[in-house]
Amino acid sequence: MNKLLFFAFTLGFVLNLSGQTNLVEAENRLEQKLNALRASHDADEIKTLNISFKEELEATFQIDGFFDYPFARLTTMGSLKSSDNKIRLFNWNIEHEDQTHTYYCYIAHYHNSKLLVTELKDNSFLLPPRPTETLDYDNWYGALYYQIIPLKRKNKQLYTLVGWDGNSSFSDMKVLDVLYFAGSKPKLGYPLFKDNEGTHRRVFFEFKKNSVMTLRYEPSRGMIMFDHLSPESPSLVGVYAYYVPDMSYDAFEWKNNYWNHKADVIAVNSKDTRKKTVIRDSKGRPIKEVENEWIDPTNSDSPIENGKHVAVTPGDDEQKATPPKPDGTRKHPSHPNYRKGKKKKKPRSAIKIQK
Repeated sequence: MNKLLFFAFTLGFVLNLSGQTNLVEAENRLEQKLNALRASHDADEIKTLNISFKEELEATFQIDGFFDYPFARLTTMGSLKSSDNKIRLFNWNIEHEDQTHTYYCYIAHYHNSKLLVTELKDNSFLLPPRPTETLDYDNWYGALYYQIIPLKRKNKQLYTLVGWDGNSSFSDMKVLDVLYFAGSKPKLGYPLFKDNEGTHRRVFFEFKKNSVMTLRYEPSRGMIMFDHLSPESPSLVGVYAYYVPDMSYDAFEWKNNYWNHKADVIAVNSKDTRKKTVIRDSKGRPIKEVENEWIDPTNSDSPIENGKHVAVTPGDDEQKATPPKPDGTRKHPSHPNYRKGKKKKKPRSAIKIQK
């Protein structure tokens, strides 16, 4: 073998091994910080621990290979990757003592062959409960996403997001939204959902707290299937905190460049098709397999910390919310945008993160 070629091969092998080692060490640090964050009872300590976790995560974004690394041990943080391998979401929540939530999300995506990271900023304290307009990355309503559906519309790359949001003390929400990029900057909301009332940029489903509402894309059918919601009593029409699944199903079907609403769809349970990630060593040999799903906090087998479930997202659609106040104020006073002019500590990081 040519000496120069052998040197390049050896150097590449060493760099790859070094990157994997650094990511394993980074995951260890992230796991420790995330566990400490979940275990804390004190509001001020939670805020400090979350800042420390964010700084560690941003430092991890500087390590080559982070985009494909599974982070399987961070079970109370979502790290979804699109099937086209172009975007990845790092998404988690903080639950406060008054049962309100603050959400955090970083989007890693490729732009002109360059990997960029953008932070979504939860600004829901200043937004209506169901925003209808297109939103910038620094004006986000906050949610936990559990599915990404890549699709093309007239040569424009779009990503339908399926998510959960704690809405009030009485109700939970699920949401369908569309992520796309204007240049290098992500935006949320695109007129893609059609029903009898018109075309919508995003769709919210509000339902009674502790009810189980299914909202999930089924690739085999090309549909987003969901429970039809009805009021518990005819006198409660329009009072969505008393809406529950009525054992019928609707769907959005991708047709003619839109998600088109279909009523009364027959739902058929499919076999468990959860995907797995194979972790390999530097020589490509398999080490172990991990399932690409979050721990569902409403599952009786999921971990409980401080007497309550942590991390709220769905591997299957059985999630409960621990929701915020019912008056439309969805943010705790400790939320960074609660008081005007309050500045957040800027994490030190060599990578440029859009904020």
